[in-house]
This record gives sequence, C-alpha cells and structure tokens, in this order.
Amino acid sequence: MPPPESQPPSTHPRLLMILGCALLIIALPIGGCRYERVISRTSILSGLDGSESAIPAKRPTQALPDFLRTPDEGIRIEHDDGSITLYSKSVRQLMAHITATIQNDERDLFVEQVLSSITKEEFHERGLDPGLAFDELANRQRDIFRMFYYMPMGEYTPGLFLETIGRNVFRLKLPRANNESLYWIGLDVVFEKGNYRLRWFVD
Repeated sequence: MPPPESQPPSTHPRLLMILGCALLIIALPIGGCRYERVISRTSILSGLDGSESAIPAKRPTQALPDFLRTPDEGIRIEHDDGSITLYSKSVRQLMAHITATIQNDERDLFVEQVLSSITKEEFHERGLDPGLAFDELANRQRDIFRMFYYMPMGEYTPGLFLETIGRNVFRLKLPRANNESLYWIGLDVVFEKGNYRLRWFVD
C-alpha cells in the first residue's frame, strides 16, 4: 500500500493572530512619535489688573513679533500720573477693553484707545461727538456681553476665525442661524498703530 500523501499542517486562526501581532510590534519604530495637545482656556478678562478668573491665563508659547507683544505688566497699564495705556494685540484683548471701559464708565478712554480712527472720523464728518458711540454701547451693554459670552476667547474660540473685509479691517462673527436671539453677532475691527480698534458691531 502506497504511503499516504503528506498534507500541510492546518494553521490555527489563533496562531495567525499571534504571529500578526508579533510582526506589527517588530515593524514599529523603537522611538515612536508622541503628540501632545495643550488646550489653554482663558476668560475674556484674563490679563486685566484686578480681574479674577477660575481659569488661569496662559500666554502663547510660540515667539511673537515685537509689534504683537504686550508688556509684562499686562494689557492695561495705569501710570503714576493717572493716565492709562491699553494694548490690544488680539481681538480677544480688544473685547476685554470694551468690557472694562463700559463697566468702569470710562468714556474718554474708550474713545481715545478703543474706538477706531475710521469710526471717529465718520462721527466728526457728521458733526457728531464720537463719545456718542460709547453712550450707545453702554445702553446696549447687555447685548454686547451676551454676544461675548458665545465667543469667550475671541478669535481663538473654536469654530470662529477672523475674516479680512478690507485693508487692515477684519470681522469676527457668530453664525446668525445658531444665534437668532442675539442683537449683534459679531464685530468689525481695525488694526492701526500696532493695536486692534473697534470699527463697530455686526447685526
């Protein structure tokens, strides 16, 4: 009787799985890449003297050009002579100044360092006091703060971005479809003399 034909041993599925895992581990580099994502949450008033927040303010780790840097003292500096200098190197910082000047009833400071030159010129051309802009916003402060509530980190709020609408003029706004109850849904800003200034609000 002829010897039976030799048959290849059956391969167990579990054995195949073990061999596959071993090959995968061998193929991986010893020094695998590691990615870390750091999320910084800050409130709109972070960085202002006297403001308090349960979330500590964090500065960006990347190097910034000199014209976008704020002094170590913060974005609002009160000098010995009583004068105040505001720094708005981002829309978020400008929003903080809008909030603070309205709450502190700082009409002159708002007109001088928060309102854009373009907007002030338009008031002058109509024979009006630019301070009326402050009066209007003070009366509408609830509408402003409601809008700011939905963009707490300004242009760093997830899902929002600055849109260029002119030379050194930008717009930051919320989608109207999702915010029908808001009176204003955004703001236009002008980057002038190294700082962002308020052009006006978007309805």
